[in-house]
Amino acid sequence: MFKINGPWLIPGEQDEVIHDLVCGSLVKWDNARNLPLKSGGKTDVYINIRDARSRPKMIRRLAEVFENPIRRLRPDRIVEVPEAITPVAGHLSAMTGIPLVTIREEEKPGRVVKGRAVGDLRAGERVVITDDVITDGESKLAALRFLRDAGVEVLALVVLVDRQQGWKKKLAEAGFGDIQVWAGMTLHDVRKNLISERLMQRCDPALEAKNPIIVALDGKPWEEYLPIVDRLRPGGCILKANDLLLEDDVNTVIRNLGVYGRVMADAKLHDIPNTVANFCSRIGKTPPWGLTVHASGGSEMIKAAVKTLTGTPTIVLAVTVLTSLGDQCEEIYARRPLEEVRMLANIAYKAGARGFVCSSEEVEVIRGMYPDATIVVPALHSPKNDAPSDQRRTGTFIEAKKKGADFLVGGRQFTNAEDPVAEIQRVLKEELAIGI
Repeated sequence: MFKINGPWLIPGEQDEVIHDLVCGSLVKWDNARNLPLKSGGKTDVYINIRDARSRPKMIRRLAEVFENPIRRLRPDRIVEVPEAITPVAGHLSAMTGIPLVTIREEEKPGRVVKGRAVGDLRAGERVVITDDVITDGESKLAALRFLRDAGVEVLALVVLVDRQQGWKKKLAEAGFGDIQVWAGMTLHDVRKNLISERLMQRCDPALEAKNPIIVALDGKPWEEYLPIVDRLRPGGCILKANDLLLEDDVNTVIRNLGVYGRVMADAKLHDIPNTVANFCSRIGKTPPWGLTVHASGGSEMIKAAVKTLTGTPTIVLAVTVLTSLGDQCEEIYARRPLEEVRMLANIAYKAGARGFVCSSEEVEVIRGMYPDATIVVPALHSPKNDAPSDQRRTGTFIEAKKKGADFLVGGRQFTNAEDPVAEIQRVLKEELAIGI
């Protein structure tokens, strides 16, 4: 069997299906993320296919949507895990001519049909499991165990929406790591569509204006950061991407992150002016909130970035001296950090940059030199945070804010926290006295 890669609905088809789900009242959304889930958690988007029972036209439409992957997989039987997909599965079986089997969670005592399987199931057959969504995979385990014991081969688990909530780990731990899950789209695709169609907000603009926190998303793949940025969305944090920009086409990464907040593209450009202008031209198609360039690249390079991004909402942020440099600063620049920061900030400002990245130690000086500038300070932490750091010139959130910083960057303190949202809220409330 071929290996499944990517969704079975292309972007245009996804938009059509989401539109139909919205028109059929099979999607609920809430900007505050207060929709309850069976697991006990909360979400902002809920796919409710079980209500298709009251909408015969939607049953037919959904069966047509599922028909394509089912025909491509060519199973001997379709297996449904009740109850959300039940009305669609029957119609799908009739359309394709492929027999349907229902796997109950448990046997029904006192019935003529007492077994777990409703319908014929024969050892050696190849089956496809269908369901509406997959979250962490827990709800699919009972059916997978039953089918394994029955001696049938599961070609794939076909769902309309992948909520991307850890099913790979759960299935692997249960001994089903080889099971392929084929989704028509992800919850991110649904959310992106709803926001682009203005049915949902990315965040309340008033909250974005109040929140100075920038969350550094470094060192992990998009799939691991998605559950974090999903929960961060209503709070209005800026999301900083560095190596994450390399996960896909840069514009795609910015577009995806932009669903959850403003994006700081921390590319730290440092090249000849023409090359930097070319990069800025490309990134201008999906302009981020901010783009970093090294001030040490010189005035002509900075001018090229500023000129190319003029007319877009992107702030050019000139990186002065990296916070990882202590004594090495003299080795590289023949100046102490503060002296070099003054020099580089002057070059960048004259070249048109109105944003700077500097350590907490230089904020007051930069603010005094350029009162109108946007100042971003990385390598920050809480006063009693003992997390290991590879930075030299660090500071605390409150110190940087008092010295005049506009935006405060924190990374692992937030992303490695048991509850990143709660930790950010704590810093905002307890350390910065900002209520969001």
